[in-house]
Amino acid sequence: MYVVIVCYGCGRFLLAKADQKTKSCSYCAAQLKLVKAKKVAYARTAQEASHYIRVLKSKGNR
Repeated sequence: MYVVIVCYGCGRFLLAKADQKTKSCSYCAAQLKLVKAKKVAYARTAQEASHYIRVLKSKGNR
């Protein structure tokens, strides 16, 4: 299971495995705790989660 989260440092969308505890933002290098991060979508595969990120970006989000 994968989750799309919003970085609380820069606001960009990131892909993470749902069972991860932390994630490093590849844009601003912030160390994110997934329990605190805003979750915007869940997906079964990484490809599905990437698709959600593309859709969110096309709607004018970061």
